[in-house]
Amino acid sequence: MNAMRHLALASLLFGLFPLHLPIYADSAAKASRTITWADLRFPTSQPKKVMIEGATSEVESFADQIPEAIRSLDGATIEIRGYMMPVELEGTRVRAFVLVVSQQVCCFGATPDINEYIIARVTGKPAPLLENLPIRVTGRLHVGDIYDNGYWTGIYALECTEVKL
Repeated sequence: MNAMRHLALASLLFGLFPLHLPIYADSAAKASRTITWADLRFPTSQPKKVMIEGATSEVESFADQIPEAIRSLDGATIEIRGYMMPVELEGTRVRAFVLVVSQQVCCFGATPDINEYIIARVTGKPAPLLENLPIRVTGRLHVGDIYDNGYWTGIYALECTEVKL
């Protein structure tokens, strides 16, 4: 038993074997498809300008650039690995975060491309704060332009149902 604890600790600290212990899991979690950031990447060009409800001027739209293979993931339950950048806390727990492709984006100031981050909102109880650690998240993926208060914010959103180390 003691050897198992040491193996689990070494795995957690040194990444020798990925631990898939749920740190946060919503009871609504379903079977998921594991994807990687490579599955979400595509070449981008200048966005179109469009009018949306609530905006006072034209806003960016990347919707027509998203390949059909990626667009087909809309509504799918997926699991993906990344790094948490919390954006909404409830006490010491996370209600919403941006999942980014690497720590270079998350912690050292590089600007991510539009397909290198996912805006995640935690369903159910908030998840623990897990900054600077590689995590796996599960949830329902939404693909397409995301606007907040008339401003374009991204193309990927996730209804997060589980967070794992």
